[in-house]
Amino acid sequence: MYKGGCSKISSHTGENQLAPFVGNCGAAKKLYRAIRRLAKGDEHILITGDFGSGKTYSARCLHAFGPRDKYPFAVLNCAALGYTLDKGDVVGRTQGDGSPATDGLLQRVGEGVLFLDHFTDLAPEYQLLFATILQRGKYKQIGGATDLPFKARVIASANSSILRVVRSGEFNGELFSLFEYSLVQPTLKERRQDIPELLLLFLKEYCEENQLEVPAVPAEIFEPLLEYEWHGNIKELKNCVANLVVMSRNGQLYQDHLPFEVKRNPLDFLEIANLNGAISDVEVFLIRKALRKYAGNQVKAARQLGIPEATLRFKIKKYAIVRE
Repeated sequence: MYKGGCSKISSHTGENQLAPFVGNCGAAKKLYRAIRRLAKGDEHILITGDFGSGKTYSARCLHAFGPRDKYPFAVLNCAALGYTLDKGDVVGRTQGDGSPATDGLLQRVGEGVLFLDHFTDLAPEYQLLFATILQRGKYKQIGGATDLPFKARVIASANSSILRVVRSGEFNGELFSLFEYSLVQPTLKERRQDIPELLLLFLKEYCEENQLEVPAVPAEIFEPLLEYEWHGNIKELKNCVANLVVMSRNGQLYQDHLPFEVKRNPLDFLEIANLNGAISDVEVFLIRKALRKYAGNQVKAARQLGIPEATLRFKIKKYAIVRE
């Protein structure tokens, strides 16, 4: 559980200030259409998906594409509540003696969008607090006697296990039910087609932020990127790009600097040579290997190689393969 960090608030995030939405695969297009539709309303939204899949970016899109884009977008790290943040940081405080009140995040977000990140990490007391605020549409500051209105739209992010913790009673079902709509964030594995475009976007962003020349990207670097599992999703790809840039030399990215083991083709060792000769070498190698495995039994070896026994006998004679 991540407990560090604090609340963040930006004045507004218009569509033109947001990084472009990248995605031509079916999963990305479906996500984009859903964001565009949901952005128009005022209902609270729950975004579910794996770690690093881009839930915060989708929340910012929902804000930027909607009617509240001129109002603040505030991020609350739910895992930090009860540790580096407390109730006063959320609802604010009043001294009750005529001194100025301290505004909490709910006052500062106003009619904007409140993004509850790490939603399932909310402690039970804060689950109850937010359930009450969302139901009543108002709250009190610490030490205050007057109700203040809560007018923000709430977007929360959680991993895919939220249904399990709600059903088990580990998470407040009443709070969960107050999110009328849900948005499912696809994994990067479901968006493999978008990896080249995402890489180029992150490469441009990283170089601009660090005032670096954008290095050349060789075509061969994309094959291992497309084959990799990406358990850390888009966040891992972004870190991978940073690693490649830092390690690059001569103004070009190199496959050797990928921060994971590249799967090599088993035939990479072959030199470019006469094609017929190369095919013969591979055939001899596989026939010998099959015969060794089955102690010279040609019936079993042929079955393993997927060829008729007569064909195997012909090739053994053709290549003068002797029993080892």
